[in-house]
Amino acid sequence: EQVVEVPVPMTQEEIVHVPKIIPQERIHQQQVEQIVEVPVPMTQEEIVHVPTIVQQQRDHHIHVEEIVDVVVEQRVEEIVHVPVIQSQERIVQNPIEVEVEVPRPQLIEKTIEVPKIQIEEKII
Repeated sequence: EQVVEVPVPMTQEEIVHVPKIIPQERIHQQQVEQIVEVPVPMTQEEIVHVPTIVQQQRDHHIHVEEIVDVVVEQRVEEIVHVPVIQSQERIVQNPIEVEVEVPRPQLIEKTIEVPKIQIEEKII
């Protein structure tokens, strides 16, 4: 808001005492003329620039609160017991069937003559 002072023409009044003519009885009358300057209000023009008021539409900003879930990566430390892997060697026997040709023993009969020993006992 801006306040502008604009001069307004003002009327000024002044009381002037004008002497009254009082007639006297005389044989000879003479009129007296008196010139009195009386100020007369004068109109004075002045160009004044008065700002014009322009109505403008105001944009109203309304603050809206909006809650948004934002995924935030979090690091969580946790102590975890990891079992230690121990390697052991084992011998595993897996039975496997294998066909093997095994020669069969053959019976051979032989007749052997064995001399017969006789034991004789002598008494000496």
